[in-house]
Amino acid sequence: MTVREIMTLVPSSADIMIEYGLHCFSCSVGGVETLAEGCQMHGFDEDTVEALVEDINSALGDAPKRPQTLVITADAARGIRDIAAVEKKDDQILVVTLDEQGGFCLEFQEKPLLGDIEFTNAEVSDVRIFASVLTLSRIGGSTIDVRDGRFKLDVPEEEGGKCCKGEDAECGCGGVDNG
Repeated sequence: MTVREIMTLVPSSADIMIEYGLHCFSCSVGGVETLAEGCQMHGFDEDTVEALVEDINSALGDAPKRPQTLVITADAARGIRDIAAVEKKDDQILVVTLDEQGGFCLEFQEKPLLGDIEFTNAEVSDVRIFASVLTLSRIGGSTIDVRDGRFKLDVPEEEGGKCCKGEDAECGCGGVDNG
């Protein structure tokens, strides 16, 4: 995974990387460079890389649990179906994935990856959207909607906590509105 993908899925990983002296997340290369490549460029030995990965995995495990669900509104499903028809991708599925800026987006694919979870709208059941368990650990419980001609990912506040809607860099929510 690229450094940016890791930071999107595990927001506290930036602090962990800083503790190890790895500042790739603030570098433009962090969007294309994998964690392993960044560690190699900075001369990390195998034990240090392993400890860093363990710390990031621990942070992921300690993150508040999110529901392993996505809600797709009927309007969003119809809009997706229309786009698929125009782009001649009727036979493809959509996957919620990371974009180049570290946000989330919908991308047409031939088939889901092993372990991806399928979501549909009861009213428009021919539109299938898939997401990985790892993606759902960050955005689970969200709603995919369409407003003002744009698709929106509405991520609910984490239970027991307050989301700052992007006003507090320390929060880690990133003020997610991936429209």
